[in-house]
Amino acid sequence: MSFLQLVRREMHGSLPKLLFMSGLGGISTAAILGAINSGLQNGSTLWAATLFIVALFLFIKTQSYVTITTTAEIEAIIHKIRVRLMDQIRHSELLALEDVGRARIVAAITSDTAVLTQASNMLAFTVQGAVLIVFVAIYVAFLSVAAILTTIVVVSIAAVIFHQKNRRLVSEKQRAAAWERRLFDRLTDFLDGFKEVRLNSARSADLFADAVDVSRTAANIKINTQAETFRMIVTSQISMYVLLGAVVFVAPQFSDTLGGAALTKTTTALMFIVGACFGLVQSIPILLNANASADRLVQLENVLRATAAQPREVPTVKRFDKIEMRNINFRYVDKFSESAFKIGPIDFTLHPGELVFITGGNGSGKSTFLRVLSGIYAPESGEIILDGRHIDNSNRDDYRALMSAIFFDYHLFRRLYGVPDPDPGEVNRLLELFRLSAKTGLVDGEFRTLELSGGQRRRLALIVSLLEKRPILLLDEWTAEQDPEFRRKFYDELLPDLMKAGATVVVITHDDRYLDELDLPARRIRMDEGKIVDQRTIKSTKTRRR
Repeated sequence: MSFLQLVRREMHGSLPKLLFMSGLGGISTAAILGAINSGLQNGSTLWAATLFIVALFLFIKTQSYVTITTTAEIEAIIHKIRVRLMDQIRHSELLALEDVGRARIVAAITSDTAVLTQASNMLAFTVQGAVLIVFVAIYVAFLSVAAILTTIVVVSIAAVIFHQKNRRLVSEKQRAAAWERRLFDRLTDFLDGFKEVRLNSARSADLFADAVDVSRTAANIKINTQAETFRMIVTSQISMYVLLGAVVFVAPQFSDTLGGAALTKTTTALMFIVGACFGLVQSIPILLNANASADRLVQLENVLRATAAQPREVPTVKRFDKIEMRNINFRYVDKFSESAFKIGPIDFTLHPGELVFITGGNGSGKSTFLRVLSGIYAPESGEIILDGRHIDNSNRDDYRALMSAIFFDYHLFRRLYGVPDPDPGEVNRLLELFRLSAKTGLVDGEFRTLELSGGQRRRLALIVSLLEKRPILLLDEWTAEQDPEFRRKFYDELLPDLMKAGATVVVITHDDRYLDELDLPARRIRMDEGKIVDQRTIKSTKTRRR
């Protein structure tokens, strides 16, 4: 979809009015030319002076209206597109977003929309310049048929050359955008993997060399496209000069009327629009970039719309009787390595108030199982049944409303989203319990700071989950970054308190020693190669060491 098509589709105000005002601006410019030519030919007359003043007044008014209105409309369009994209993102499924890629989404919402902003004012001047050229062409045709025919021939040849070059540019600009998204991925590697990069100098050097190579490739493609664009601009400028030369030196040879005053008027008119033509030519790269950005935005929106669920109000779920996972299979294919990872078949049942520990080696499928249980991943086959209801796309959000989860790659939000009017006393009690009151606090629904250690951040994430007051709590290796003292506190104090409160807790853990000493009724599940290979109930254990 082109930039103009996007504007016409999304524009809230009156597009005909905006086009009319732009056209009026072009007509006023042509009228200024007519007044100047009349003044040069007939001397300084009242009619010519009046026409000049009126045309100048119209030009000022239309320029002001068009520039302000165009900017406001384009920014409103960008705002609507951003909001729609964010809304579609939050209603999409995780696998669909992973397939789209974070770089593509971030680039669309930031750089592509910035290109549209850059093109907004240029669009208004382009329309006005086009209208000016049309009216001056009519004026030239009135002065000399030979001159207008010469103009049409030169402009047509230039247009054909321009169109051929433009077709090659479009694909090159798309390549450049793709390589810039790769560069964003490398930058993400630098930032998200900073500890690993600093720890391994060989990895750091390889990553840096790869990033340099990606950046160089992107730069070379952009250099080639910019060079071709500038050659197009120079060709267009040359064609304007060729047009002036043809009208002055060639056209009079085929017309007896094109000479003297008529030639002067024609040349003056053409000189007057040379600036407008150069402006149009210089706007071409910006509008081409805007076309490419508009097309990427529309394509991304179409992809997200195809995967996003229809938004609806999700009821607050306070309780459940039983969750059953029957013959669940899930398969994930890495689009980069084309390697497949799967879990299943799995049968699992969860009752209210249960404490379930999931153990197993790395890569055994524990985290994937937890994501399927939470509803973040939809099973490829099998069924999940909640209180007799089969879970599918139509009610999966209702099922998710039971869960509060801290995954291994969790994200901690600065604001307390989704928890309206939290009780300050309860927040302070939890901060004291988790020994965070001296580190951070809640002010106007926002934490004072998130600059905390890894273990402290996980404690704060657990506080947020407890404030959500959902019946099921899922924890993926929550104790991994806790010190021994707080790890002991988790098993000896926090879990018993949660069980007394009636919570249902599923914990992925490697803390076999703590599980052996645990004095709580629980189930212990061991996974291997994506399957549950052992499941047993723990009714009592020996007294824990204090």
